[in-house]
Amino acid sequence: MKIKTKISEMLKIDLPIIAAPMFLVSYPELVVAVSEAGGIGCFPSLNYRTPEQLREGILEIRSKTKKPIGVNLILHKEHNPNWAKQFEVVMDLKVELIITSLGTPRTIAKEIKSNGSILFCDVTTLKHANIVAKSGADALIAVSQGAGGHAGAITPFALIPYLKKEIGLPVIAAGAISTGSQMAAALSLGADAVYIGTRFIATPESRAQNEYKQMLIDSSPDEIVYTEKISGIPANWLAKSVERSPDILEDGPKKIAAGHAGGEKAIEQEYKRWRDIWSAGQGVAQIHEVKPAGEIVKEIASEYLATVNNLPR
Repeated sequence: MKIKTKISEMLKIDLPIIAAPMFLVSYPELVVAVSEAGGIGCFPSLNYRTPEQLREGILEIRSKTKKPIGVNLILHKEHNPNWAKQFEVVMDLKVELIITSLGTPRTIAKEIKSNGSILFCDVTTLKHANIVAKSGADALIAVSQGAGGHAGAITPFALIPYLKKEIGLPVIAAGAISTGSQMAAALSLGADAVYIGTRFIATPESRAQNEYKQMLIDSSPDEIVYTEKISGIPANWLAKSVERSPDILEDGPKKIAAGHAGGEKAIEQEYKRWRDIWSAGQGVAQIHEVKPAGEIVKEIASEYLATVNNLPR
């Protein structure tokens, strides 16, 4: 099965389905399963504590699939003080897709292109989209309202066609996409691919705790909390996990910038915060069971085609 778009052609993949990189969730098992199914599996560099461990992780993935993969790099020193060393590793191992967030890739875009890699950038507004487009992005990931993790506040019905028209680059839709019909809606708005995170948490291949997976199944869209008080950046979280630490919404995120200057202490604090409070998007509405990631990819593609064929004419 193949679905041809600008993004699937750019990445040399069969299906324009990208498994979003998720902290403490996306590891080799999930990346391999999605890439082997025809999409592209991605993971965040921060899932590995050191550049050496990152190298080992990529080599493990390479030993299990020859299909393209992606790595997310947070370019903000306060959130990822080791990003430059991580970048050296992904360039050395010629990772096909680099996804940047929380910063501009201006200083590294040229090297990414000369290395033969593709550069995508997370954006939530036109202002940021303009910045990364001028920096050399090959495509924009439109992180819309309802996306898991760090999310924007604009509905995808406005954001996707807006970015497409104003910037002109290919757009990847992110936000509450769990099914093929939602993928069809995103592509009808002008998206060239979909970026799916929450749906892939509820898989055997994800390293999320079983309680986390079950909470996704048991939660409804109105049980998603959108707040900046957990990570310092507006994001969506499972209300049931936030309620276990009620003080956090009152006090806001701890001041750990000083710790980041020291390195490990601050990273450990942030690690615990993400480990104990669980991210999710409004796409939980369509998650009813734990299912293998490869099956999910194929189901989404099949439902997409069926949806398109069955639309009123």
